[in-house]
Amino acid sequence: MQGSRVHFENVTKSFGATVALSDFNLDIAPGEFVTLLGASGSGKSTALNILAGFSDATSGEVFIDDRPLTGVAPEHRNVGMVFQNFALFPHKTVAENVAFPLKMRKVAQAEINTRVKAALDMVQLGDFAARKPAALSGGQRQRVALARAVVFEPPVLLMDECLSALDLKLREELQEEIRRIHREIGTTVLFVTHDQTEALTMSDRIAILAGGEIVQIDAPEALYDRPRTRFVADFIGQSNMFDLANVVDGKASVPDMGIEIPMPDANAVAISLRPERIRVVLGDAPTDKTIFEGTVQDETFYGPVVAQMVRLSSGRLLEVRSQRSGHDRMPHTGEAIKLAFDPADAAPLAD
Repeated sequence: MQGSRVHFENVTKSFGATVALSDFNLDIAPGEFVTLLGASGSGKSTALNILAGFSDATSGEVFIDDRPLTGVAPEHRNVGMVFQNFALFPHKTVAENVAFPLKMRKVAQAEINTRVKAALDMVQLGDFAARKPAALSGGQRQRVALARAVVFEPPVLLMDECLSALDLKLREELQEEIRRIHREIGTTVLFVTHDQTEALTMSDRIAILAGGEIVQIDAPEALYDRPRTRFVADFIGQSNMFDLANVVDGKASVPDMGIEIPMPDANAVAISLRPERIRVVLGDAPTDKTIFEGTVQDETFYGPVVAQMVRLSSGRLLEVRSQRSGHDRMPHTGEAIKLAFDPADAAPLAD
């Protein structure tokens, strides 16, 4: 299967005085897995519904390959859709549910039988073809919905919060299942979620939405390691953010830390420093790192990882996450602590 290119061009969607999408532009390469990530009301589901044909754009255009979609009915857009609520026919068997889009397309029965069996085997439900949805678990029903969405080999697959109703273990299993299926069939996927871990785990690229606009789009690693704004740094993972002062000639002071760091970005007004990028110094301090000190205010044990809240002399708190070695004694609550980080790990923030 060959995925299609998807392109949003200057799409705006208003509901009365409320602007759900504002001059929205997004280009998705054939076969790419792109996630729209944002809080409720950010516009991510609105974008998906416009692409699916369930909602019309107020202005702008959406394309699949070079085909504009304005005026094209949902059933003629040739996209697969997986919903949060499964949307299975309760009176039909699993096989009949999966066969439905093929019957609507008037595919020959022999071909339907072959494709349905292949789709159910792909989602590991080959032995459940004769069951009704009521006899399945939530995870199994979502697998049926996925099989139904891909059985007619759509060039574009849309997934709207489709895992959010499942418990954590099932959700993690299906995340890997969806990634495996995506690798196998090569369709283009536009995935909507508010779960940042889900987005980081599954995506080729993530577009973070706020107020109907994309505030940053990048590969998961780049988005996590190099957020461009305070909003993105705060939205993805845990982050320690510090204001900068006197950004001149490739250097900047960090007043709350009482240190100076290299800063080649003259437009930076703050830095983001992930908790796991800060190292607790036990013994001699490394000469290639920036060193500062504080006092352990609190600590939380997570098994292989210990999270510590450290209060600096300025009064600011920051979080440090350390892998436990099992040998060295870490400073505990109330004790002084020496910390170090590589200045290259401090992501410059523009606002």
